[in-house]
Parts: sequence; structure tokens; C-alpha cells
Amino acid sequence: PLKVKGAPLLNDDFMTDVTGALWADWGRADLSIMQEMGVNTVRMYGNDPNESHRTFLDEAMRKGIDVIAGQSDWPFIQAMDSCMRRDWYCYDKVYESYALNLARGFTMDGNRTYHPALKSFILLNEPDLKVHPRKFTCRVLASAFDAVLQAEKDLGVTGNPVAFTATFSFGLFDGKAPALGQMQEFYECLKDVHAAPTTYTPRNDLLAAYKARWVNSFNTANPAPSLKELTLNKYGAVFWNDEVKIPLFIGEYHSVYVDNRPDLKEMVGLIHSAEYPFFMGFSFFEFSVRYDKGGTEEAFGMFGYDNCALAHMNYSGQVTTVWGLTLVKDRAGDYLSEALAAAYGGESNVLSKALYRSHGCI
Repeated sequence: PLKVKGAPLLNDDFMTDVTGALWADWGRADLSIMQEMGVNTVRMYGNDPNESHRTFLDEAMRKGIDVIAGQSDWPFIQAMDSCMRRDWYCYDKVYESYALNLARGFTMDGNRTYHPALKSFILLNEPDLKVHPRKFTCRVLASAFDAVLQAEKDLGVTGNPVAFTATFSFGLFDGKAPALGQMQEFYECLKDVHAAPTTYTPRNDLLAAYKARWVNSFNTANPAPSLKELTLNKYGAVFWNDEVKIPLFIGEYHSVYVDNRPDLKEMVGLIHSAEYPFFMGFSFFEFSVRYDKGGTEEAFGMFGYDNCALAHMNYSGQVTTVWGLTLVKDRAGDYLSEALAAAYGGESNVLSKALYRSHGCI
């Protein structure tokens, strides 16, 4: 929600009650805007396990929007006692965090079943770029996967199981296909996690859980035609066969180097193509511009911020202004939100309808 480059963001979990000032109808109504655009799933990033996420999930469900949540980087690389400082064994830190998630909104009915809006959980975003040396990537993911499975067992969560994933980058390693190579490495590693360099002893049958509940995912800024050549045309032979059937989605998709309207239309066509039965969809990157990051990161948001202060949000001791939204154009001069709404089959004039329906500047 910040407009100033380099401004500190003390907590980036926007699924909390306080941050309803951004997504709830009593606030800026971001979820309503997404609903009217034809969005059926939203991917979230920050995750503070000390906060409840029930209200956000309830509201998303009312809007008909599924949620892909994820583990933050905190237990992996940011905490003082992160697993990076424990030789990349992540079971304890991830178990602690995920058990709190399960108890604080991810589950219902006395923690027996997952919330209907929650469809998938990302163990780690772009582990191939964060784990150093990279040979320990499987140790990180295997121990984290083991932790969430055990947390479920210990709390008695059995109903409406979510899918688990690790969202890889579109990086190229060791001459293998981008993203697909990282997925293959993890799958092969799970067949024997006791072996070096992973050397992990799991509490659960990770390979069986992988085949039953895993989905693959990756982030990319490549346009649709290159994705077919580099990934989709090769994926089925590896992950959609008699041995395994692992679905695939793109966790971040937005090519800033092409005209977005035809590209997004082609991407939706790929989802519905019989040629790619494993391809579930993509999450457009991203809702609003990250002014706080600056540089190339500012190229991706489909909404910018204007100078209308809708509210002030006191979150984690930091008072943040909730700004009104403004439309952002792509390189062709097309409004990104309208191009995406057209691809998703939603309404194109969502901003004018939803933004100031009941709120003015303060």
C-alpha cells in the first residue's frame, strides 16, 4: 500500500482483519473489484501466523474467489533462528508457523476441515533463488512439506484438503528447461530424501503425499508463445503420464514486453486447450504497483495509486494510508485491468463502478 520507494513495510500480510481497509467492502473493496473483473482466484504473499485469516477467507468465499496462500520468507531466511541458520532443515520453523495458520482461520469445524476458500498453499516462493547453495533446495522443501503434513495430523485436519506447491522461478539451471528442470529435480529427490545432499528423515510418506496432493507452479514474465515452447509442450511427458498426474499453474504471469490484451487472451485459451489438460491457470502479476520497491518492480501492477486518501490503517504499529486506485496502461496504451477483465470474461469498467461506490477522500 506504500507510495514511496524504500519505505519500510513492517508487515506484508494483507489477509488480516485490519487490512480489510484494502480488500473489504467497508474499505477500498479490492475483492469486489476482482470479482467484477471475472477473477476466480487470488494469490496472497505475506503470512503472519499470529494473525487470524478467517474474515478474509470468508469474504473471498462470498465473492466466489478462491485463495492461494503461502508461507512467508520469515521462517526460511528472515527470522533470527531461521532454517537458513539450521543447515536448511526447516521442519521445526515451518511446523510452528503452519500449526498457527491452521488454528487461526485456515480451518473450520474445530480444526477438522480446511476453509472452503483456501485451495492451495505455497511452501516457498522461488526457492531456487533463495536457497544457497542450491543443492539444499530439496532439503528445504522436503522438510517444509513434512512439517505441514504433520501439523495437519496433529491437529486432526482431514476435510477438504488443500494442494501444496513450491513456486519456482523461470530460471535456467544446468541446461534444463526453465522451471520444469527445478520441478523434475524435486520430484526425483523425493524418491530418496535420505540420500545426500538432502539427508532428511521424514515423519511422513512424502512421495505418496506428493502424488496425491502436490501441484507444480512457477513464476514468469515470458509471453504465451514462448511458454508453449519452453514449458507446456514438454510438461506432459514428465508430469502427466501413467506414473504421475501433477497439475500446473503459473503463480505470477505478466509479460511487460508484449501487448497484453492478445497475450492474455491466448493464455486463457491455453488453459482451456485439450492439448494441456494439466494447465489449471495463471495469476496475473499484480494487483497494484509496488512503488516501495521501485525500479523494474514498478512495471507490473495493473492499478496505481492516486492522491485520494480513503483511510488510514494502523497495522503493526505502522500507520499506512489506503490510497485510491488509478488505471495503468501497458506498452500498447491499453488499460491492464480492462485487458485482463476481457480475457477473464468480466466487466471492463470495474474501477469506475467499484472504487468510489461509497467512499470519498479524507
